[in-house]
Amino acid sequence: MISVKLRNLCHQDKKAVIAMLGDPKVMRFLGPRRALAEGEAGSWFENAVANPTRFTVAHADTDEFIGFCGIKQIDGVPDFGYFIRSELWGNGIAAKACELAVEKLSSEIDLSTIQVFIADDNLASQKVAQKLGWQATHNGSKDGEYGRYYRITI
Repeated sequence: MISVKLRNLCHQDKKAVIAMLGDPKVMRFLGPRRALAEGEAGSWFENAVANPTRFTVAHADTDEFIGFCGIKQIDGVPDFGYFIRSELWGNGIAAKACELAVEKLSSEIDLSTIQVFIADDNLASQKVAQKLGWQATHNGSKDGEYGRYYRITI
């Protein structure tokens, strides 16, 4: 298993972030639900550096960029999410990153106010939520997709 840590986004992460945002597998359930063009991804990165929201997930030993995890305000609601480079999927990274982020955030925000939506087709994220013991609270839709809303538990 890959050991991970949370840190701030750095300019050295730019190439890896742009590659991840250009990956259709990663972007399937995020943002515009499509891979971003290089210019779009570059703008996204510059905005993320200037206005940080979610934590950067990095390899604990090498500091290599892995993805993002945490909260971003979307339409005034704190939305919890994560996205990981697709070549690293299946290594337990998402669950560990979520545990670390929830631990950090629990002292800063009321976890019951955080929205977690997982689309019905996003089976991997459903497994992460189950592994973490998060409870599905109700069915709904978001950005035209049907799925479930979850409550974060510690």
